[in-house]
Amino acid sequence: MKMQTIRFLLFFLSVFALSCSTLNKNMTKKGSYTLGGGVYKDQRWSDDLDFTRVSWFKELTLTFDIFYTKIEKSSPFYQWFSDDEKKMVESCLDNYVILTYAWDPMQISREGFFAEIEKKGYERLSIPNFHQNVKMHPNFARINVYLYKTNLICRRGLKKEELVISFPGFNSLKL
Repeated sequence: MKMQTIRFLLFFLSVFALSCSTLNKNMTKKGSYTLGGGVYKDQRWSDDLDFTRVSWFKELTLTFDIFYTKIEKSSPFYQWFSDDEKKMVESCLDNYVILTYAWDPMQISREGFFAEIEKKGYERLSIPNFHQNVKMHPNFARINVYLYKTNLICRRGLKKEELVISFPGFNSLKL
C-alpha cells in the first residue's frame, strides 16, 4: 500500500510539474501593420506607411509592444513632423519612429527598452506633433494606440550596430 501511494504521489507531482511548465512561456511575435493614407492640413494622400510590430508576451499577456518605421523625407507622412522635429530627423544618420506600450513596467519597461537602444548608439527624442497625427489616424484608432508613447530613435554617430533587443526571460530579437 505504501509503494502505491508513493507511485501515485510521484505521478501526480510529475503531471503537476509538467502542467506548470507550460504556463511559464515567454514568447515574441513579429509582424507588420500598415497605415493607409493620411491627411495634413488641406492635403490628402493614399501612400502607405508600413510599421514593423514586435510584441513580447508573458504567457498570454501582452507585456511589451512596439511599432517602428523609418520615414524618408520623400514620404508624405514626413509632413506630420513639426519644423523642430524635422530638424532633429535631418540631423540623424539613421532614425526610426517608434511607438511603445508597456503593460507592467516592473516586468519590461520603456526605460529598459530605451536603455537597450542607447547601448547601440541611438538616442530617444520626443516628437509630440508626429504623435498627435499618428494617434488621430483612423487605422491606429481601431487598434487603440492611446496607451502607446511615440518617440524618434536617432543615431548620430558613424558607428552602426545591429539593433538587437534582449530582455530577461525572452529570446534576443533583431529589429
